[in-house]
Amino acid sequence: MSEELKTIKELADELGISKKYLQNKISYEKKKQNLSIGNWKKISGKNTIVLSDKEQTLIKSWLNSLEDKQEDKADSLEDKQEDKADGLEDKQEDKADGLEDKQEDKADSLEDKQEDKADSLEDKQEDKADGLEDKQEDKEKSYLKERISVLEKFLDKEQTSNSELKKIIQQTQNLLDQQQRLALQDKKLLEEYKAENDSLKALKIPSEDTKEEQTDKQSQEVNNGSEQPIEAPRKWYQFWK
Repeated sequence: MSEELKTIKELADELGISKKYLQNKISYEKKKQNLSIGNWKKISGKNTIVLSDKEQTLIKSWLNSLEDKQEDKADSLEDKQEDKADGLEDKQEDKADGLEDKQEDKADSLEDKQEDKADSLEDKQEDKADGLEDKQEDKEKSYLKERISVLEKFLDKEQTSNSELKKIIQQTQNLLDQQQRLALQDKKLLEEYKAENDSLKALKIPSEDTKEEQTDKQSQEVNNGSEQPIEAPRKWYQFWK
């Protein structure tokens, strides 16, 4: 049975790894174990390193050993990661518990502070309300005192005004009485004037009988003494000259 030779590329394809990775592994083991692996052979006109069946088996053992080591390393790493994760979880739990306790203590302390602050604020507000109430009372008292003072001044002024008004009314009444007295005097004088005027009229105007008597008398005088000069009759108003 002839030996089946394979190139590094063919063996890498068989194992499902890259040629570069396989070349690096072979170079590392050759230097580590001081081995001579691979022979040059001309294939398709090119010089190429080929591996014998024995060399292929050796390389596969290296890779299997490496895979086992990697698996062990992976398992160990996983265990370490699990342990680390468990330790981290425990630490996180402890830290969470400690943080929770701190938060509870902080919350209790904050609640106490808020209660104290609320009590202090309530006391301040009560004091402020009392002070404001006192100020409001003082302000109302001051306002009432001011209003009383204004009313007193107004009453004094009103009394003064009423006194002056009484004086004016009295003066007006006196003037009215004086006018009434003057009116009565005027009326009396007018009546006296009318009476005197009527008397004067009665004296100045002769009656009809007097006029007829004078006419008859004059006619007789004319008839009886035509030779005597006739004296012109005197006017009635001449009697008052």
